[in-house]
Amino acid sequence: LAERGTSATLSDGSSVSVPRSEAPAYFEWAMWRAFLAMNSLANKPYEARRFKIDQDFLPISCAPGGGPDLIFEFDDFVVVVEVTLTESSRQEAAEGEPVRRHVAGVAQDHLARGTGKPVYGLFLANRIDSNTAETFRIGVWYLADDSRTQLDIVPVRLSAFREFFDAVFDNDLCGPDALRSSLDDSIMLRDDAGGAPNWKTQIDHIVRWTGDSV
Repeated sequence: LAERGTSATLSDGSSVSVPRSEAPAYFEWAMWRAFLAMNSLANKPYEARRFKIDQDFLPISCAPGGGPDLIFEFDDFVVVVEVTLTESSRQEAAEGEPVRRHVAGVAQDHLARGTGKPVYGLFLANRIDSNTAETFRIGVWYLADDSRTQLDIVPVRLSAFREFFDAVFDNDLCGPDALRSSLDDSIMLRDDAGGAPNWKTQIDHIVRWTGDSV
């Protein structure tokens, strides 16, 4: 994984050149590769991504609109991953509604199918705007029939997720278990965090150290 720039560093230390205009597509691709490396998906690799790849397995474009960037299904839970390179106050306007809608849609689909799997949202960005974090901390979505549903969406900085990812593999831990533990711990703190800024700090701490403590 790599933060914004002209190259993407893979988990094995190798890198690929990334034209700046293609950075969003490679961000999604890098996250897809990271989750595939956990080797624990219940859905097929091609089902986990909505972007297309070429014959070299590199991304052709970003995931199309109207749905999540990535959907990773494990044996007992699901993670909807949304990524963005937007960092300013525009982040909430651009991502707040679509991310909640996408997570709610996947959750309703699993409810209708009776899988019994809880659905989490994982929002990744180089910088999390506090307005975005507050939207996800409240995490409310109203369905077409005006029924209210609570969403579990955790905003995480890319640098923190990279430390988590490295810790999981350096310590030979079960990636899905560590990931779910960090998401659950972050969600448990949202109501008592005292607002988005403090919640972001707590999430950073949880995600960075979960890999070492599981």
